[in-house]
Amino acid sequence: MEPLCAERVVIAQSVLEHAPSKRRLDAMLAHVDCARQDIVSDDELERLLTELGPRAGRPRGGLGGRGRCKDLVAFARFGAAPAVREVFPGYSWRELRNGKQQSEEHGVLCQTAIEVQSVVGCPFDCAYCPYTSFVCIRLDVETFVDQVEALVRARPSQTLWKLNNRSDTLALEPEYGLAAALVERFATFDEAMLLLYSKGDSVEHLTTLAHNQRTAASFTITPDPIAALLEQGAPPPSARIAALGALHRAGYPTRVRFSPIAPLKGFREAYDDLAKRIAAAGSPELITMWTLSMVELAELPSIVPLDQLDAAVLAEARAGEESMRGDKGAPFPPATRARIYRDVAEIVRARLPATKLSLCLEAPAVWDALGDLLPARWRDGFVCNCGPRATSELIRIGGERVR
Repeated sequence: MEPLCAERVVIAQSVLEHAPSKRRLDAMLAHVDCARQDIVSDDELERLLTELGPRAGRPRGGLGGRGRCKDLVAFARFGAAPAVREVFPGYSWRELRNGKQQSEEHGVLCQTAIEVQSVVGCPFDCAYCPYTSFVCIRLDVETFVDQVEALVRARPSQTLWKLNNRSDTLALEPEYGLAAALVERFATFDEAMLLLYSKGDSVEHLTTLAHNQRTAASFTITPDPIAALLEQGAPPPSARIAALGALHRAGYPTRVRFSPIAPLKGFREAYDDLAKRIAAAGSPELITMWTLSMVELAELPSIVPLDQLDAAVLAEARAGEESMRGDKGAPFPPATRARIYRDVAEIVRARLPATKLSLCLEAPAVWDALGDLLPARWRDGFVCNCGPRATSELIRIGGERVR
């Protein structure tokens, strides 16, 4: 587990009364440096979480965020059915990602799916992330795994299940034990797949599991210059590539997200080097691309020093500032993003010819601008990293099954 620094640790009383949760708590607390530790009732802990603030508008970590202690690290339980608590106020353990809403409100392509969550808040302090100031962990893994299985069996139309989109599960492993428990449970399914989604490198305990290829491991990896600037709290790219290679050799389907693509000076050469290193570790079945987005140009200097950005890209962002105001793809205009994707996609195609490519949360016009570099999209779906039917089987046939 990654070390954590916290101004305050709060533990729900019910954690101490549940032996498996208490064991996990003890193992994880060994990695937490805190100034204050309190044991409170479950209701009091929920109140404290609510006071952290509304879901919308959370500030990003920023360039100065690395090394700052979390305001709060909370250890809690879901509790017993039927009165199971949510993972965090405003965030459901079975959170709906609404593709229609993304299209109508933001003009981007996304596919509706349920994502399962047991943690909100991330140990890593990435500059662009709004989940850096706290971590809330639900420790009753057994309850969560049973809930997930019941949900998967009740919703057979969804065959890919993404875990902890608002945290990083591998950053809490192996002490947490959730990844292994879910890998083993999903190994019993015929069609459903689990998607581990991480910048972490704690995978050794997963390599010996009988996973039955029902878990895909998706690693977010950026070139060294981008990681050194924006992802100082996460394992370096070399460690993530090694983790990808370890799971690839263990027979897991692997995927990579180039996210966020921050177009620094020399980014094309940096992505060529990264693709070469990934190819040496093991060919992923899919690489998904997403530029640095959802950032207004005025906010950009707090995340990326402007003098380190590619000069042409920065000039285009400045020229398009007004037209991009409030756009989900901000700060880079659509034509700029399309050109960045094309440059990176051609690198991937040269270095990893068997790997499929996709985009995340992009405008249809940007997707179409890449032509045959991407699988075709259509009204009913497309291949992407965490689509509700984006199993390895679907990726191998290019999505034809969902036409």
